[in-house]
Amino acid sequence: MSDKLRKFIAGRKGLLKRIREACAGAEGIIWFHAASYGEFEEARPLIEKTRARFPERKILLTFFSPSGYEPLREWEVVDWVFYLPIDTPRNARAFLDAVRPAKAVFTLGEYWEFFLAGLRHRHIDTYITSVRIRPDSPYLKWYGWRYRRIYRTTYKAVFTQNETAARLVREMGAPLVINTGDARLDRVLAVAESDWNDPLVTRWAAGKKAFIAGSTLPGGDDMLVTSLANAHPDGKFLIVPHEPAPEQIAAIQGMLKVPSVLYSEASGADLEKIPVLIVDRVGNLARLYRYGFAAYVGAGFTTDCPHSVIEPAAYGIPVSVGPRYYQNPHFVELLEAGAGFSFSTPEQIGAWYDRLLADPAMLAKTGAIAKRLCEDGRGASDKILDVIFG
Repeated sequence: MSDKLRKFIAGRKGLLKRIREACAGAEGIIWFHAASYGEFEEARPLIEKTRARFPERKILLTFFSPSGYEPLREWEVVDWVFYLPIDTPRNARAFLDAVRPAKAVFTLGEYWEFFLAGLRHRHIDTYITSVRIRPDSPYLKWYGWRYRRIYRTTYKAVFTQNETAARLVREMGAPLVINTGDARLDRVLAVAESDWNDPLVTRWAAGKKAFIAGSTLPGGDDMLVTSLANAHPDGKFLIVPHEPAPEQIAAIQGMLKVPSVLYSEASGADLEKIPVLIVDRVGNLARLYRYGFAAYVGAGFTTDCPHSVIEPAAYGIPVSVGPRYYQNPHFVELLEAGAGFSFSTPEQIGAWYDRLLADPAMLAKTGAIAKRLCEDGRGASDKILDVIFG
């Protein structure tokens, strides 16, 4: 049994009893749900601004996955953090009896049939945010009728990331659909504008801007990045694996022909002379992009949706990914605007890297485009909350 599955099971033992005891006597609870940490980052600015608007209200945050629950279980912004019970009629009924939410806010593709049916039958205002549906979505196929029914009957308002998604959801028959853009842009812009530094990384960078490889996955991602570092031993390369498993880190170091050091082992090293720093910890990637002049974001070899490209773009740097990116609307937008680049071979990414170094004007222009696209999306979280709370 994997550690993640073990936590998934253990975290649900006695769960409903703990929820009942925690929420006993509380009224007007605002319930936010996110599947995992990635979805939480979409919801985070909404939760933080809800707390700022209503400091006296009780806020419950639930997760389906340990990747969200474990790092956020003590998050002080909300009153309670719990796993979501398994979606059964009995669990949904017991959960809603215990929580009695005044409002429920779901994020992205969270369609829990029995919980949503319970919310609908109790006439509880229910919303879904950050919806991004493409014309080839399974929700639009003949077998997606359950999802289409949920959109028609359950949500008081549906908030989408783009106008294409808004049009498709309207065609499903949802009564109120609003294209607000991506609330996560508010979060990444706030992080990029914050005053922060990592003393160890600052010492390693030694005044130079680095090439940042964030959320890389084993295989193509690591192959591209290590080949780039091998070809440019005078550069600085910060590699941040998506989940720093020992096997992936060993594989990265095995592919490197230039000196490297792990973040966890770097305190006593002569860092300034080491070209590659591998960050074997999670939690600060969005902030680490400030050390970069360009970025590569992982998962474009194994999925059609690379990880967050707006995190580096918010710093005004160009962004590259692997060859599969079609389900990441932010990267498609960057690509069409000239600030995003896709590569599948070391030669391709090497030519791009060389051009960035040789043409400062091109580097500045593409970075400015990336920053502007993020700025254009600022304010989505306030638009959403104005609808939810009036």
